[in-house]
Amino acid sequence: MPAIGFKYPEGDKILFEDILGIENKLDVERMGIYTPALKEMAKVREPDRKPSVTELLNGTCQAYLERTRDFYIDPQEQAFALLGTTHHKALEVNAEESDAEQELELWDITGIVDLYDSKTKNLVDYKSTGSYKASKVLGLDFYLADDPTGEVYKRSGRWGKKGEPKKVKRYWKNPEKAELGDWSWQINMYRLMLQSKGKQVDKMYVQMIVRDGGVAASRDRGIDRNIYLIEVPFIHDDHLKEKFISKRDLLLEALKSREIPDKCSDSETWGGIKCERFCPVREFCPHISPYTIEGDD
Repeated sequence: MPAIGFKYPEGDKILFEDILGIENKLDVERMGIYTPALKEMAKVREPDRKPSVTELLNGTCQAYLERTRDFYIDPQEQAFALLGTTHHKALEVNAEESDAEQELELWDITGIVDLYDSKTKNLVDYKSTGSYKASKVLGLDFYLADDPTGEVYKRSGRWGKKGEPKKVKRYWKNPEKAELGDWSWQINMYRLMLQSKGKQVDKMYVQMIVRDGGVAASRDRGIDRNIYLIEVPFIHDDHLKEKFISKRDLLLEALKSREIPDKCSDSETWGGIKCERFCPVREFCPHISPYTIEGDD
C-alpha cells in the first residue's frame, strides 16, 4: 500500500488514477503543477519489492508505514525530488551505455548506481541540495578578517565598534566538520554491490548541485560554486554489512509480524524536523500522533 494520490493545496485528496487521466485544466491549476511533472511524481513502487539501499537509510518505522499504508503526497514537497530526477535523466543520456545507471542487488537489497566509469574505475552519485546542507557536506568553517576595501563601521554593532575596520567572512574546508552522512553509506553500499559483480572501484565521488547557488544566502554560507565534485572516503565492508543487513532484517520482521517498529532515530529524523514537516506517513505514526497503536492487525 504505497502512495496512492496527491493532496491539493487546500487539503483535498485525489487518487493518481483520477488526476492523471484528466486533461481538465482546473485540476492542474489547483495543484499548481502541470501534468507531465505530476506523472513523474506519481510513479508507484510495488509494496512487496525487495528493500532498497535508500529505503533502508530511512527509519524502519517510516519504511514500514510507507509499505503498509495508503497515503497521499503533497506535490509541493516533491518539487526538489523531481528536480533531482530530471538531473539524473539528463546526465544518463550523455553517459556511455556501459557506464550509465545500473540496477544492482546484494543480500536481497537493491540499488541503482548513477554512474560507474569503467575506464577510471570511479563510482559517481548525483545529488542536488540546498546551500545549508552543501556547506555541512563540505565542512565549511569561517573566521572574520578585515574587509580588503578598507571600509570601517559607521556605527557600533555586534561585529565591531564605530571606526573599526569592517569584517568579512573567510571560509575554509574543515575535514573534521564534513558531514556526508547517508550519502557516504549509500555510495559505499553501491561500491560493495559493484565489487560483488567483479567490478573494481578505485574512487567514489558525489557530484553535488547546489539548488540555490549564486544567491546571497548561499554565498554567505561560503558556497561560491553551483556544482562540486566531492570525494567520498571508504567505509569498511564489515560496517556496511552490519548496518544494511540489520536494517533489512528489522524491516522484513516488522512486515511479517505486522508490528509497527520503534520510533526512528534522531539522526534519521534530522532531530525531529523530518517528522514535523517532511515525512510522507507522519499522520500514521503512533510515535508522533496523539494516540498510541498497540499492534497493526
